[in-house]
Amino acid sequence: MAAGVVVAVLLVLMAAIVALYVIRGRTANWPPPNWIFAACDVGQGDALVLAAGPAEAVVIDTGPDPAKADHCLTVLGIHKVPLLVLTHFHADHVDGVPGVLKGRTVTEIETTNDPDPPRGVSEVTAWARTAGIPTTVATVGEHRRFGPVSWDVLWPDPNVSPSTPPEPARKSHRRGRRQARASPRGGGEEGSGPNNSSVVLQVTVSTRDGPVRLLLTGDIEPPSQAAILAAHPDLAADVLKVPHHGSAHQDPDLFAAVHPRVAVISVGKGNTYGHPAPRTIQLVSGTGARVFRTDDDGQVVVFGTAARLRVATRRG
Repeated sequence: MAAGVVVAVLLVLMAAIVALYVIRGRTANWPPPNWIFAACDVGQGDALVLAAGPAEAVVIDTGPDPAKADHCLTVLGIHKVPLLVLTHFHADHVDGVPGVLKGRTVTEIETTNDPDPPRGVSEVTAWARTAGIPTTVATVGEHRRFGPVSWDVLWPDPNVSPSTPPEPARKSHRRGRRQARASPRGGGEEGSGPNNSSVVLQVTVSTRDGPVRLLLTGDIEPPSQAAILAAHPDLAADVLKVPHHGSAHQDPDLFAAVHPRVAVISVGKGNTYGHPAPRTIQLVSGTGARVFRTDDDGQVVVFGTAARLRVATRRG
């Protein structure tokens, strides 16, 4: 439903003043005006949207369900997708691709450089070929822009092994940390290669009173988190997409460096992975961020400007 009963949480974040407004059971236009970013409610998976113009958006991942991906974009009023970024090829990030393609103009699909798992690669290749959409590979250092949205690709870096990240010249508490275990099936388990090969984007959105910064992290885990932080110490962002659905497998240094005002966890209700982990929620909250999660809040939309950043949520 394009406009229905909305559960909206308006979060005004200004300098030292934080005011929280909760509006329940009201009918309102959706999405909110001047919206910047949306996390779709697609169950256990990621589907993120960056507003790039009227009825136009860059989409990052699609979730596991084409119908839910299509519904989210329909509710947001998106008809054109100049770029669809697939952070990695796990089903919970790519199986919704047909829903994004349904009735929309998709100009390009960009993916990670890690062709694993093969099933996801073959599916995406077939969908792109059938639709006549060219595919490209995200490259570290790549800078792109669509409308008010620009970003830099921070990861994956083919010159750095995420299983043996460089040791940053910072606190020594990394010593003795368990290395991520390899996943024999290339699935969504902790320590899988595809997770650590997720495309990571450092995004800047121009607003009338300054830029809003976002860090979109796919499913990266501590090995890649440490490597990214070593290469890019300035990761400060207003909005953080919490890695890997709020898994317990996180590097606290990354959250401290990002120090977000808003943290979004894209996760499915009742999932069997224990996502999001209570310790991760506590870790993110400890940075001062207001945490939103799609299993409880539904679709999460960030809107407003740099000085007056707000968040609205809705179910259905």
